Amino acid sequence: MSSPSNPEVEVHCRRTEAVAKLMAHHLFLPSEEKDLLCAACLRHHNGTGLLEPQSMQRLLTDVWSEAPALLMDDAIPVPTAIRNVLNAYNVPGSGEARNSSLAAILRLADAFDQDMEAQPIDGADVGGILERLRCGVAGGLWPQAVMDALADSTLPQSRGQKETWRVPVFPQAALNMLSLMRDPRVSIALVVQAARLDPATAGLVMQLANSALFGSRGETSTIAGAIARLGFATAQKLIMSSALRGVFGSPKLQEVWQHSLHVADLSEQLARATGGIDPAAAYLAGLVHDVGQLVVLSVPLYDSARLHGLERGGCRPVYAESLLLRTDHAAIGARIAAGWGLPETMVAAIRQHHRPEETGNPLAHLLYLAEHLSGSDEDLPSLVRLEASLRALGLKLGDIDGYTVSALGCWLAVA
Repeated sequence: MSSPSNPEVEVHCRRTEAVAKLMAHHLFLPSEEKDLLCAACLRHHNGTGLLEPQSMQRLLTDVWSEAPALLMDDAIPVPTAIRNVLNAYNVPGSGEARNSSLAAILRLADAFDQDMEAQPIDGADVGGILERLRCGVAGGLWPQAVMDALADSTLPQSRGQKETWRVPVFPQAALNMLSLMRDPRVSIALVVQAARLDPATAGLVMQLANSALFGSRGETSTIAGAIARLGFATAQKLIMSSALRGVFGSPKLQEVWQHSLHVADLSEQLARATGGIDPAAAYLAGLVHDVGQLVVLSVPLYDSARLHGLERGGCRPVYAESLLLRTDHAAIGARIAAGWGLPETMVAAIRQHHRPEETGNPLAHLLYLAEHLSGSDEDLPSLVRLEASLRALGLKLGDIDGYTVSALGCWLAVA
């Protein structure tokens, strides 16, 4: 069975299918009806509803002399059972009872996903979207039972209550480094002292100083000599990243940590290029911007299974979190960062790094751009958000095209 030839339409159809599945499970639909619903979801933007593809092609040929290539490419017969559901989807209230019922689920799932895509423009959260969609009941687009199925099937088992979180304390070495970052009179001796607090950090400092990146002048055997060779800025990044590495120490968080190191590296580069944002603060913000994943990855099994199900169905992580947890890892991360006593500007940036259009915080815009440059697929791509962040930092898209993770950033990611 073919899928839409436009990649953006294809992923929309897959997300629609994933949301429709939640409702179908909640309504205890028979397997045969679930399969039919899923097939219709994947074809609902193929132009195969009221007319067979061949008939649509002939009609368009009569109007425009030749049919558009997109429809000709998709001119594959659609099984009658699927076409009947699509016909009912196109005309609310039409068709046999089963087709009309399945079409209503498809129509609501499709509307929900389109509203999620419109978030950068209208700013509605999941709760607001669901409330708005309730108007469709009165409009005859879907029955109350289907609306209730979407609302009830997405209620989280655990609503991210802070008292259930298992979050490690902010490492002492990181606290000391943060204190040094805030002191304009800091001396190299204090940085050496911070590096010595943790044997693993001290070892990493020595390893980097004597690596191919910095060790061409012969081996150094002291922490002071190593930090002098690295320079204050590099040593600061190394000590902070080493101190925080343990926070992301569990195996399932390793991918998050690698991504955080890349975003930290890119954030620092952007901060140096744009000015107005302390590069050290940008680096730290990058390291902890996804700390909310500590909570998301430890939610109860029921919620975890549903999150993974949506993600396998093509929904990005932030989309799935917003729908099933009524929050996301950015909002959770901000609460953790506030509990750690990080600066309010950084806390706010962590909270908004997936929704920068809602804030004037330059650090939030910088984190969004760093996420974009890292190739992150955590949320739906948005030209509106990208342009908002570029504009906020006085940049154009061409200005950031060449940014990649530095050699040091790559070294830290594998150290």
